[in-house]
Amino acid sequence: MKVLRARNEEGASDYCACVTFHEQNNSPGNPFTGGAAGRRETTGQARLIIALLVVLIVVVATVGAWLIWGRGGDDDSATSPAAVSTTAVPETESEAQPEIDSVALLENAGVQSVNPAPVPESVKAWGDYVKNRSWSGMLRVFEGQDATPVTNDDHSRFPASMNHCGVAMYLVTFRSVNENVRLDAELLNAANNIDASLTLSDGWILTTNCDTPQFRFNSSTDISNLGDVAYDVTEYRQSSVANPVAPEAESAEEPAASVAEPAASVAEPYVVECLQGVPGPAQWSDGTVAYAEECANTPEAQQSIRAEGLCGGLYAPEDVSREEFEAICNRAPVYPPEDAS
Repeated sequence: MKVLRARNEEGASDYCACVTFHEQNNSPGNPFTGGAAGRRETTGQARLIIALLVVLIVVVATVGAWLIWGRGGDDDSATSPAAVSTTAVPETESEAQPEIDSVALLENAGVQSVNPAPVPESVKAWGDYVKNRSWSGMLRVFEGQDATPVTNDDHSRFPASMNHCGVAMYLVTFRSVNENVRLDAELLNAANNIDASLTLSDGWILTTNCDTPQFRFNSSTDISNLGDVAYDVTEYRQSSVANPVAPEAESAEEPAASVAEPAASVAEPYVVECLQGVPGPAQWSDGTVAYAEECANTPEAQQSIRAEGLCGGLYAPEDVSREEFEAICNRAPVYPPEDAS
């Protein structure tokens, strides 16, 4: 420290102030203008703060990366099974839906029946029946009007009759073109009676050759007062009366024979009862009415044949006694005039 003498008291004051200021500025404990020790302490504190900041940044970055990538990976792994199961649902549903056994549906259906979905396919053979022909068509029904029948393949009357019921079977699949229109699907017999009826928009019918399928407008959920019905008809005939297969179609019909083979184990229809009237008609176990030889040889049948020969004329035959004629014809005999005496 440099000391200057004061020349006078005023100068001495100035000196003291100057010395004090200088000493304070050069004090070792001043961190700004002090000595080397102060500067070293300041530098160490700055480095410590910087190091702490770096460590803090690294920790924050590590935690953030774990939150983003670590948990995101866990979420993906947790949700990935759900995604796999979601994509697998359609396969599970498709596997859960059983295939339609068309042959079983046809064999288990009623002889004259109207049925809802599922709809069987037009198979080549089922039971004792073989596919003979098929055709498609469309008809229109009107609100408040009579039913509209299904027609033949040439648009003539449907091939229904009163005889040999069951010699042919018809599978009719149908649907309402307008899904809002509901139909009355019916089976009409030769006596104009309804054998079966069901209200629906689509389905299928199985009937013999003694009923005519027809449709009637039932209701509509919109403003429609008419509807169109699209239908497909498949005619089946008993294998013994089916039309011969064309030579070029024999190879195509071979699989049908293999399909029909299991039907051999099905019991043959049998006579349930002989019907009264003309000898021969019988009610069979499959629901059909057809000729049976055994019903033509019963005592009742022979008596009926005998009655036709005795009672059909105006006069009683000469070789028949009065007692026999009255027992068979339930009336007194009338003989020709020349034999009346």
